[in-house]
Amino acid sequence: MSRTPLRRLRVTTRLAGLGMLAATTFVSVGQTQAQLAQPSATNEGRAETLFRAGERNFDSGQFKEACGDFAESLRLGPKLGTLLNLALCHETVGRTATAWSEFHHASAWAAQNGQKDRQDFARRHALVLEAKLPRILLQLPTDRAIGSVDIDGEPLPDSRWYLPVFLDPGEHSVTLSAPGKQRGIVKFRVVASPTEQLVSVPALDDERQAEPLPSPKAVPASDPDRVRRIVSYATLGVGVGSLAAGTTFGILAIGKRDEIGSRCVAARCTEAGAQLYRDAQASAGLATVSLAVGVVASAVGTWLLATSRSRSPGIPAPSRIGLSSRADVKGAAFGVWGTF
Repeated sequence: MSRTPLRRLRVTTRLAGLGMLAATTFVSVGQTQAQLAQPSATNEGRAETLFRAGERNFDSGQFKEACGDFAESLRLGPKLGTLLNLALCHETVGRTATAWSEFHHASAWAAQNGQKDRQDFARRHALVLEAKLPRILLQLPTDRAIGSVDIDGEPLPDSRWYLPVFLDPGEHSVTLSAPGKQRGIVKFRVVASPTEQLVSVPALDDERQAEPLPSPKAVPASDPDRVRRIVSYATLGVGVGSLAAGTTFGILAIGKRDEIGSRCVAARCTEAGAQLYRDAQASAGLATVSLAVGVVASAVGTWLLATSRSRSPGIPAPSRIGLSSRADVKGAAFGVWGTF
């Protein structure tokens, strides 16, 4: 189905504006109710539905919605008539630079198709818009080579860095990058006036050097048998204490036995002698148990300590371990020694 431009050429409310290349305008706003109503239709059918919706919105004065319908229709089914209607819609809403670029594309397209009426229509509108196009001129830093220049996120070819750039009226931004420098962003506003506006981009800051990583803190050497050694020390302590207690009780039993001999004659003992005998038996029993526990605990603790691994591969395990003891009539003392 052939699409002709809207017969709305009498519209005179056209705001001055600026635009980038037409290719950046063909993929535009979102979807309409008509598109959502036919999710199973082909792209061609959806494009036609959107085109008709754009006509209705334009007739009712809903120009923003109409521009979105035409742009989406053009994306789904590129047709010259749709492009002409989109350009006319953008001209109506004041996006004059975008419309100017679209009219130029439409004029070339119509010339290739041999459609002189459409070619003349697009050319006339482009000529009218040319007198209204504001322009910006970028003032770029000259202290070093520039890597790239983007306007509104779109790369600007280096051949156009120092030429006038036409943009629609409104808010815009230019982003500059250079080797060894931080990216710089400058925001500016284009006014609806056919005058040249200078946009100065200051020199870029040096790229931040990566801070050196802090040196790792010394990690304590691994100690795989720490618990084992703690248990061995505790066991040795119990063993040494038991040996000392057993020896002490043994010495006390021996002392009581000598005193019993002086108080018991011919198998007859005084009451005090009988009590000493009972005390001596109790001391002897305690000495036997304590000495047995001490010997076992000391042996186990010594074995655990001797077989435990060192804190790190560079520190050898204890090589010599031994027991020391001392006893007299006043008591006894035991100790554990070793080289670590």
